[in-house]
Amino acid sequence: MAGKDTRERLSFAGLDVSVRRSRRRRSLALTVNEEGRVILAAPQGAPKDLLLKILSKHQAWIKRKVAESQEAWARLPAGAVFFLGKAYRLSLLPETRFLVKLAAAEMRVPADSVAGAWTWLTAWYRREAERVIRARVHHYARGLGLKGLQVELREWRRRWGECRLQETLRFNWRLILLPLEILDYVVVHELAHLQEPGHNPRFWLRVEETLPDYRRRRQWLNRYGTPFLRWQLQE
Repeated sequence: MAGKDTRERLSFAGLDVSVRRSRRRRSLALTVNEEGRVILAAPQGAPKDLLLKILSKHQAWIKRKVAESQEAWARLPAGAVFFLGKAYRLSLLPETRFLVKLAAAEMRVPADSVAGAWTWLTAWYRREAERVIRARVHHYARGLGLKGLQVELREWRRRWGECRLQETLRFNWRLILLPLEILDYVVVHELAHLQEPGHNPRFWLRVEETLPDYRRRRQWLNRYGTPFLRWQLQE
């Protein structure tokens, strides 16, 4: 059918570009997604020469974003499992009677397959996340003069936390995979929103009063956090 939305591949500077043409689109939009894939959204009739021109114009930016994504994913070695920023070797011990257990360099799981281990791990991660996040919320809330807070856990693909009305804080359980100082930054960020709803200078001042080095922590989260939102054990 003429004008139907289509997808195609385009090779550019050693990169595989996904071109998504739409009859509804009137302009070009270039993105590098969380997995480091280059995506170019274009009007249905945009000529290939125009696509290459846009890619060439933004070549330096594209390569930088792809390299950053590759670096972030490289911090998650295959076969490892993570807890509070540390990578552990996964050890499957189906005959054991304990639950998930941390040793010096390994995480022991009473399962005989990776799929079974993931079921055990997600349950354990959620319990640990609730324990640790609640403790950190109450720790920092005292310093901010906040009381009576409700904490809920969620699993999101694109966010780490949110602040709702009636002093309800929601956090992604996957925060338990990150270093504690990064988890703390997300906690303080959401607590500060209870006092300053927007990201105005007053908000960032409140964050800085509690975490003077919050910029470094935020930079780490923005640069290396995304893979942890999508990480999962695989066969």
